[in-house]
Amino acid sequence: MPFDASLLDDTAPRSARLVALSLIEGLAHERERLGAGKDSETLHDFRVALRRVRSWLRALEPWLEGSLPDACMRRLRRMARESNAGRDAEVFLSWLATTDGQLSVRDRRAVTWLIERFQRQEREAESELESRLKRDFQRTRDRLEERLAIYRVEAHVHAGVREPLFSAVIATLLRELAEDLRRRLKRVRTVDDIAESHQARIAGKRLRYLLEPIAQQVAAGPALLAQLRSLQDTLGELHDAHVWLLVLRHVVAELAMEEGRRMASALTTTPKPKKRTDKGPPRSGLIALARLAHQRAESSFDRFHRQWVEGNGKAFYRDLIDLAGRLEARNPSQLEIERKFLLKGLPQSMPDATSVTIEQGYLPGERLVERLRAVEVGRQRTYFRTVKVGAGIVRTELEEETSVEVFKSMWPLTKGKRLTKRRHRVPDGAFAWEIDEFTDRALVLAEIELPAADTEVTIPEWLQPFVEREVTGDVAYLNSTLAK
Repeated sequence: MPFDASLLDDTAPRSARLVALSLIEGLAHERERLGAGKDSETLHDFRVALRRVRSWLRALEPWLEGSLPDACMRRLRRMARESNAGRDAEVFLSWLATTDGQLSVRDRRAVTWLIERFQRQEREAESELESRLKRDFQRTRDRLEERLAIYRVEAHVHAGVREPLFSAVIATLLRELAEDLRRRLKRVRTVDDIAESHQARIAGKRLRYLLEPIAQQVAAGPALLAQLRSLQDTLGELHDAHVWLLVLRHVVAELAMEEGRRMASALTTTPKPKKRTDKGPPRSGLIALARLAHQRAESSFDRFHRQWVEGNGKAFYRDLIDLAGRLEARNPSQLEIERKFLLKGLPQSMPDATSVTIEQGYLPGERLVERLRAVEVGRQRTYFRTVKVGAGIVRTELEEETSVEVFKSMWPLTKGKRLTKRRHRVPDGAFAWEIDEFTDRALVLAEIELPAADTEVTIPEWLQPFVEREVTGDVAYLNSTLAK
């Protein structure tokens, strides 16, 4: 399921739809395989593909607004329910096949009896699933693909199109789902925490399905994905063992009720002498199977505890938060929304200011303005190439770090279009002011970057006495104009 890295730098509504359409295409492929021939592998692959689609649509629902008809979501939910109906029988049968060497000859009769019973249940579930898919699958696929292919874009008269970047949205969702998983994992304290371990398993799946489309495009993505798969396998084995115990309890309860009905009937009727026949599996076999299932549960829980409580749980969470931070770091350079003010001079007090020296020059060009910049902090110099498009409060800005060799080779092209300045960065709540003190002329400007064009700006007290006027959008105060 490879996705292009450019999706991360596109808008969330568009990228979310592109991923959704790709996942639906993958689901359609698994549906074709399932129709061609049912076996445990094709049914499992179909279930996983369906879970991926549903999990993605739920997680990205706010950015898929208008593209998810309620009827389609209900049909997906029904298909998921029908596809899962036979899963417990399938997993139970697979486990029974592994128990032969661990039971006596007499107790193996219980395995034979259970296999016959649950094979019937599995066949019934497969038949019901096929009926559901014939009714719902194709029309659901067609409708979703139609709606996801087109969406409305809202534009602001001054700010233009204001849509969040996909990378920033995914970063936020990763943090939310990671915190949910961390909280649920802490609740799994003993092997008997059945509901808690199941919920943690579901939380892990949701996080995995969110990470999968971008994992190959970000550092540490594949490693984190592998850890999530391992967690899912471990908690999946624990869940299955719990299910096996529950199934065995139900079987024992049903047999006891049947035996009770026979005994009650014998009190009011005279039974005819007949040869004794077995009414069910030997109880010793069911007890032996329950003991094996409990051992599997304990083994799975011990492995979970070693890996995630005593082991790498904290490191995993830290690495995932770091990944989210790297995704957010892709965001700021894409859209530059700023206000600019001409100052009478350099403010005397700039609380908690940090300073860097900047030397920059502009390459020839009219529609595209390409800038070279060298930023010096102490004795360390870092080099950047930047392209800006637009004017006014909102401009598109694309920036990347470059090497000293590239910088030196291109710098001569900026002759006659250069400037130098000392930039003081002053934190101000959720924002920061940048005070540019030009060192090649008598000029001081103040800038503040904003999340949206209509964000209100309050000039802090330390800056107010020095503000002469606002020059946002004034071409005369663009750096590219000031360069000489």
